[in-house]
Amino acid sequence: MVLYEASQVRDAIGCGCAALLTFAGLGLVVSHQPPMLFDLAGASLAGTGLPAALFFTHAGEFPMYASICGFLLVVGFLYRKWLLKISIPIISLVIMWQVSDLMKLAFNRQRPGYWSLIHESSASYPSGHVVLATTFYGFWAYLAWCSNLPAPARVAIVAALLLWIMLVSWSRLALGAHFPTDLIGGYLLGVGAVFFEISVLLVATSRKPASR
Repeated sequence: MVLYEASQVRDAIGCGCAALLTFAGLGLVVSHQPPMLFDLAGASLAGTGLPAALFFTHAGEFPMYASICGFLLVVGFLYRKWLLKISIPIISLVIMWQVSDLMKLAFNRQRPGYWSLIHESSASYPSGHVVLATTFYGFWAYLAWCSNLPAPARVAIVAALLLWIMLVSWSRLALGAHFPTDLIGGYLLGVGAVFFEISVLLVATSRKPASR
């Protein structure tokens, strides 16, 4: 158990709210007008590295998350001190899966047209793959950064997790499934979720100072 300053929780919640407001603002802009030049430029990546793109896209779908979460829950029940830290990203993943779907319905942005290489039935903003990858792996990156591991190990783990998130994001452009701003919206929504995860962790693992 650790002590925490109330300001840390306020800062985490404040950053989370800022990310969510930015996400909403961007969504209102891009979903009510034709694609901007920035979005149209994303078409240049469509069709690149298709085998890798398909791999990373499938890695951001239910079977992969179910396998990882199942393994982590086994670890959590074997090592109870890790159960809380394991439960937070899993619960957040389930919640954000639903939130992402609701946001797609709310903004109802059309998918890219002629350069899309796969069929997707849902709306385009935000990218659900990016939301989930950022929510899940972003929190593990935070835990790794705050751990007691040697600095080189912490840097390597965080870099690997962030690279994985970026590769999942890239795969959505390579398959023509999203506009670049859909990915940005996914990052914003996912980062907002990570800050709220951090605030929950800070409160849940804290204890008040002993009275004198």
